[in-house]
Amino acid sequence: ESPRSTVRPLQRLLLVRRRQQVRRPPSSAALPAWLSASALGVLLIVLLLFTAGGAYARLTAGLPSLQRLEADLNPRDGLLLQPTRLYDRTGQNLLYSLESPGIPRRYLYLDPSNPEHLSPYLVQVTVALNQPDFWASPGVAWRSLTDESPRTLAEELVSDLLLENEPAGLRRTLRMRLLAAQVTAQYGRAQVLEWYLNSAYFGRLAYGADAAANLYLGKSASQLDLPEAVLLASVAQSPALNPLDARTAALENYQTALQRLLAQGVIQADTYTSAQQAALNLQAPPADAVQLSPAFNRLVLDELYARFGRGRVERGGLRVITSLDYDLQRQINCAARTQLARLQGLTVSGVEDCAAARLLPTLPPASQSLPSGSLASAALLDLPTGQLLALLGDTTTAGDTPRLSAHQPGTLLTPFTALTAFARGFSPASLVWDIPASLPADLGAYRQPETAYRGPQRLRLAVANDDLAPLAQLLYQIGPANTWRQVEPLGLTLLDGRSNPGELFFTGGSVNLLQIAQAYSTFANLGLQRGAARSAGGPLNPVTLVSVEDIHGQVWLAPAAPQENSLVSPQLAYLIHHILADEPARWPSLGYPNPLETGRPTGAKTGQTARGDEVWAVGYSRQMLSVVWMGLPAEAPAEARLQPRMAAGLWHAAFQYAHRGLPLADWPVPEGLSTLTVCTPSGKLPTSQCPTQVEEIFLSGSEPVEADDLYRTVQVNRETNRLATVFTPRELVKEQTYLVVPSEALPWARAAGIELPPDAYDDILVPAPLPGVVITQPQIFSFVRGQVPILGEAGGAGFASYRVQVGAGLNPQSWLLVGSESQTPVSGGPLAQWDTQSLQDGLYAVRLVVVRQDQTLQSAVIQVSVDNTPPQAALTYPTPQQRFSRADSRTINFLAQVSDAGGVARVEWWLDGIKINENQQAPYSTPWVPIPGEHSLVVRAADRAGNTVDSPAVIFRVE
Repeated sequence: ESPRSTVRPLQRLLLVRRRQQVRRPPSSAALPAWLSASALGVLLIVLLLFTAGGAYARLTAGLPSLQRLEADLNPRDGLLLQPTRLYDRTGQNLLYSLESPGIPRRYLYLDPSNPEHLSPYLVQVTVALNQPDFWASPGVAWRSLTDESPRTLAEELVSDLLLENEPAGLRRTLRMRLLAAQVTAQYGRAQVLEWYLNSAYFGRLAYGADAAANLYLGKSASQLDLPEAVLLASVAQSPALNPLDARTAALENYQTALQRLLAQGVIQADTYTSAQQAALNLQAPPADAVQLSPAFNRLVLDELYARFGRGRVERGGLRVITSLDYDLQRQINCAARTQLARLQGLTVSGVEDCAAARLLPTLPPASQSLPSGSLASAALLDLPTGQLLALLGDTTTAGDTPRLSAHQPGTLLTPFTALTAFARGFSPASLVWDIPASLPADLGAYRQPETAYRGPQRLRLAVANDDLAPLAQLLYQIGPANTWRQVEPLGLTLLDGRSNPGELFFTGGSVNLLQIAQAYSTFANLGLQRGAARSAGGPLNPVTLVSVEDIHGQVWLAPAAPQENSLVSPQLAYLIHHILADEPARWPSLGYPNPLETGRPTGAKTGQTARGDEVWAVGYSRQMLSVVWMGLPAEAPAEARLQPRMAAGLWHAAFQYAHRGLPLADWPVPEGLSTLTVCTPSGKLPTSQCPTQVEEIFLSGSEPVEADDLYRTVQVNRETNRLATVFTPRELVKEQTYLVVPSEALPWARAAGIELPPDAYDDILVPAPLPGVVITQPQIFSFVRGQVPILGEAGGAGFASYRVQVGAGLNPQSWLLVGSESQTPVSGGPLAQWDTQSLQDGLYAVRLVVVRQDQTLQSAVIQVSVDNTPPQAALTYPTPQQRFSRADSRTINFLAQVSDAGGVARVEWWLDGIKINENQQAPYSTPWVPIPGEHSLVVRAADRAGNTVDSPAVIFRVE
C-alpha cells in the first residue's frame, strides 16, 4: 500500500472545506446537531448543579472570549505568530527575540489545496495519536468532566491559549470543557485542528508545526513525509524530549508512536517497517543568537514569566520596553573585556571604538598576569527611578554569559556592621584598635603579622580601609547573627546556614550584584530603596520592565513610578555615606590618587575576600550607582590573587562614562546631625596634648563629652627615659607626649616602633630612708582620693617636732601644711589626715619634715596622684525602652562606654539588681541570653583611686 493512499480520505474530507472562512456561524455542517446537543446537554446537566447559590455565575465569570483565538492566530497578523521581543529603554534597539534563531513562525492551512498547507501526514497522525475520534467528537471529553488534564485537541487548545494563567482545580477544568465545546460548535473541527497545529508547543521555543519542522528537520511542515510527521507529532506530546535536547528519548517516542499507528490500523505493516528504518534528517542545534545583554535579558524574562506566565510569554506577541541603556551596556561590555585582557597580559584591540575602555586607569603593579578564564561582572543602577541601566553577567575575555552568579561579599559587608553599631551609640569617631588582640579568638586563622596592623583608629578609617580586626571585634560585640539579621530588610540574606556568620568578612556568604546594588543604594538614597516588588510586601528589586504591550497596541504593563521603601533613618544612612564619600580616609589602603576618585561627590567602597580570589568595587553619585565584581576561575593556582584596584579600575571607567554631561550634585545633610572637632584617633574632645584634630560628624546628642586620654604628656628623665620623680634633678627633667596604649596593644606598639611612655619611675638619687622619718601610707605613686590618712614614723634621737606638707606637681613651687605641726613623736601611726576633696586632680608630692632639737631638718617625700573624679559611664546598647524579640535575638550583647583620666579598674554589669558580669579592660561589653519581660540594666565603673559611678538605668523589654 502506498503511504499516499493513507491520506486520500483526509484530502477528500478537507477539499470540501476549501477556502472556508476562519469564523463561521454554527451549522450542522460544522457539527452534527445530535452530537452537539448531546455534549452540550451533558454539560448543561453538570452546570445546573452549579446554579444553586450563583455557582454557575461564578464558574462562567470572566470566561475568555473565543474571539481571542481568531485574533491570536489570524494568519495575517495573529498575535502568536510573532515572538516576544525585548527592546532597550528607547524602544529602538532590539535586545532579544524569544525564538529559535533563524526559525520564523509561519501559519499553515489544513486545506491541502492551499499552497501553504500542512502536510496531510502530519494532520492524520496528529489526530490518530492524540484523539482518534476527533472527527466525530463534540470537542469535550464528557466522560472525564472532572479530569484536570485535557483529553481532546479542543481542550488542549483552549487550555493553552485561553486558560493558561488560571490556577488548577475543578473550576478551571469545567471552564476548559465548556470552552472546548463552544469552540468546536462555533468554528468546527477542522478549524480547531488547524489552530492546534499552528500553536502547539514542540520544545525549544518552537510554537507551531512549521517552526518545529524547520528547527528539527530543516524543512517546512508542508513538506513532511510520514516518518517526519510521526516524529513531530510525538514531540508535541513530550516537548522536553525533543531531538535536540533528548535525542535518544525522542527517537524512542517516535518508535512508540509508529507502533500505536500500526495497532490502530492507520498505517500498514510495510509502511511501519519502512518508517522504522527511515533515516530522519535531524538538524544540529542552531547557533545561539548574539546578545548584547544576555544576563539582563534573562532577568527580564524571569520577571515576565513571574507576571504573565512562562507559557504565555514564550508563545509570543509581546513588545517589551526594558530599562536597559543600549549605549551604556555596550560600553561596559567592551570595557570589561578590555580590563580582563590587560590583566591577563593579552593584546587588546578595538579600544579606539570603546570610549569607556579608554577611561580605564593604569593597571596596578602585579607580580604576574591573571590566569586565563578570570571573570568580571557589573551592574549600573539609576537611583531616582530604581531602574537597571546595564547588567553584565559572568564575563571572560570571550564575552558575556547569561549567568548572574552569587559571590562572596567579603569586606563589602563592613559598612553594614558600622550601620548596626551606629544604631547602638557608636559613631564614625569611635576609637577602635586595629591590633591582633582585637581579632576574635575563633578567627585566629586570619591573623596577620604585627606590622600589618594600624593600631588605634577612628571607626571611620577602619571601615574605609578594611581594618578587619577591630571590625570583627565590633561584629562579635553586637553579635554576628543579630547584625546580619538586621540587614536582611536591605536585601542581603547572609544567614544561609552554610557559612559562619562571624567569618563573612573573610569568606563565605552568597550575594549577587543586584543585591549589593540595592543594599548600597540605601546609603546613596539616605535610607530609601527604590525599585519594584515581585510580591506584596516583598523586597524591592531593580526595575527592569518599563512597559509591555502586544503587537496590536494593547497595554499589558504601563510605565509607573518606582516603589519606595524607607529602611534606615536618614541620619544613620548619612553617617555611612559620609565615610564612603571620604576620599582621604581611603588613602592609607588605596593610595593617592586611586580609581575611586572621580572628580564629583561620590560614595565608594572596595571589597575582597581573605583568599584574594574575589574583589569588588561599588560606588554611587546622587544619580547612579555602579557595582563591579571580579573573580578568579576555580582552577586558578593558589598563588594567584586579585587586588581591589583591579575591580576599582573597571568601576571607574563605567562610572565616569555613565556620568558624562551629568551635573555635579552633593547630598543634603539631614537634620539631627552635628559636627564637632575631636582628637584623632580617640574621637574625644581635644586637649593641649592632642597632636591632630579633625572634624567629625555625630548624631545630635551623642557628641563626646570626655577629653582625650589617648595622648598624655609626662615628665621624664632625659638620660634614663624613666618617669621623673621629685628626686630627679630639674635639669634632667623634660616633658614628652606619648601615645598611651592598653596592655593588649603593647606587642603591636613595639613591633610598629611606637615610643611608649615609661612605666617605671626614676630611681636615681633616691635617698635611703632615715630612721624616724618614714611615710608608710599612702604608697609611693599610688592613687588617692577623699580623706587620705598619712601614716609613718616621726621621731628618733633629738626629735623636736614634725610637719606634713603637700605640693602640686612633680617639683612643687610651694608647699601647704597638712593639719598642724606636732611635737609628739609617732611610731607606725597616723601622721596627718589629708583632705584632697578641694584639690584639682593630678600629681602631688607629700613631704614629711622632722625637726631635730639642734634645728636640723630631715625629710621623706613620696609622689601620689589625686583622683576625686569618678569615671564616666553610659550604656550604649540597649537604648531606653528598646524592645527585643526573643525569636530574633538569641543573644543580646550589652555595650557601655566608660572612661577615666586615671584609668578604669573594673566595670560591673548589674541586671535587675543582680551582678551578671565584670570587665577588667575595654571593650566593655557582655553577652546575655534574653529572658522575657521588662528589665533594668546598670553598669557600675570604678577607677584606680576607688571612685565608682553607676550609669543611668536603661529599661528595656524582651517579648
